Amino acid sequence: MFEHVGGEATLRKMAEHFHEAVLGDESLGKLFRYGSSHHVDHLTAFLAQMLGGPRRYSEELGGFEAIYRAHQGLNIRDDQRERFVELMLESADAVGLPADERFRTAFTRQIARAAGFSTQVSRGELDHFTAPYPELVAWEW
Repeated sequence: MFEHVGGEATLRKMAEHFHEAVLGDESLGKLFRYGSSHHVDHLTAFLAQMLGGPRRYSEELGGFEAIYRAHQGLNIRDDQRERFVELMLESADAVGLPADERFRTAFTRQIARAAGFSTQVSRGELDHFTAPYPELVAWEW
């Protein structure tokens, strides 16, 4: 999937587009405005790894534990989760990620799944994770 989207440069453009969109979004902006100044870099690394590219997110940026901790206590609402997915897909369109059915079906499914996980973590519904944390496994078609 990593090669199919055009590699890390394309994913960085998507992360930049998403970051700008989310900061200006009425529903999601407050969740992201006070987050890490490294959001674009971390999102790029996460997407690259999850699409089968370099494993920098896990090897250098904290992997599963970083995602888990970043979302704890945010109490993400269902409408915010849905808006997150919507903005991710809009960003994918805006930067020209492939639109073929096979890729978009898998990508949409995985983005929705990741957003669902983050929502559950944010509400304390998945508080059973402790070290050693699971490995992040690349998304599949």
